[in-house]
Amino acid sequence: MKLNRFTAISYWFIHFSVEVLCFFVLNTIFPEFSIVRWCGVLLFDFLAFVTQPLIGVIFERYNKKKPGVIGVGMLITGGALSLAFKEYVIIMFIGLTVMTVGNAMIHISGALSTGRVSEGRLSESAIFVAGGSFGVITGRMIARYSLCFILAFVPAIISLLLTYQVDRRIREQYEDNAFNFYALPLKHSIVNDRPRKNIIVSMALIVVARGFIAYGLPTGWNKLSVHTVLLFCFMGMGKMLGGILADWLGARNVGVISCLLALPILLVSNDIMWLSLIGIALFSMTMSITLGGLFSVIKNSPGLAFGITTVSLFLGSLPTFFMSMPSQLVCNILNVIMSVVAALLIVYCINNEKGRV
Repeated sequence: MKLNRFTAISYWFIHFSVEVLCFFVLNTIFPEFSIVRWCGVLLFDFLAFVTQPLIGVIFERYNKKKPGVIGVGMLITGGALSLAFKEYVIIMFIGLTVMTVGNAMIHISGALSTGRVSEGRLSESAIFVAGGSFGVITGRMIARYSLCFILAFVPAIISLLLTYQVDRRIREQYEDNAFNFYALPLKHSIVNDRPRKNIIVSMALIVVARGFIAYGLPTGWNKLSVHTVLLFCFMGMGKMLGGILADWLGARNVGVISCLLALPILLVSNDIMWLSLIGIALFSMTMSITLGGLFSVIKNSPGLAFGITTVSLFLGSLPTFFMSMPSQLVCNILNVIMSVVAALLIVYCINNEKGRV
């Protein structure tokens, strides 16, 4: 199998495995609707998302290290510690911190690896990121139905071997320049000649909007476990399709069309499951567009570029920790504003070059 496909598929599974274990642990150690759970989930989101720019910069500079292998080791160790000592709050939170930092390191490893082999495409990174949505819901279901904990740990153990193998193959092919992005910058050339800071702010704002819609969108139909499973699956499929279609049809085309098509669907779909799922998938397609835009404008620091998207996603989800769900009218107004602004920012920032020829 070609290295780019092997890397993308491997990191889909690795990302899936990471979120399976993390959300199994979170839903096992924290009681429902408690202040301890609120603090634990907020800590998890903060450490998993906000630390990634720093971790990305560190591993770009010390590129002989293996963030994926180290991260999976920390993930398994921290997860086991949290479960074994869930009755002891301090030890449990230490384990949670170790697990979550490992999660962040694996994300950076996936971004660096898929970006390195992509040759200008968005598909590889989109496939990698999509695995997380499927992993989140799988981990929740294993915990909710009290299935054997081995189901959560075995994929992570397999991922330890996969991360090592991907790292080895990339270093063999690229030798001394394997992860030296200063010597070999990425070639995601999809950004217009705009001021650098404008591109960064614009892409970050689109991700903030996507984060709010993903976490805060009212879904009156979501009453059963199967509905939640479908919600996360469509979110993951949207992320993956966004990158694949952008490579074939052009990033600007896919970004603008997906935002504008999602708008009317999201406005009328609160109680209509299939419409809501399609709308969520469409807006999720912007993930790879924003990542590609940041990759192209921060060419020598893809870890930092990926980290900006995760910080923005955290900021978009943050209101859901501190406020109740707004009324349907308020949500509709916010969805209109965010979708239109996102489409305009994509037009402003993104060329319609294709990743594949």
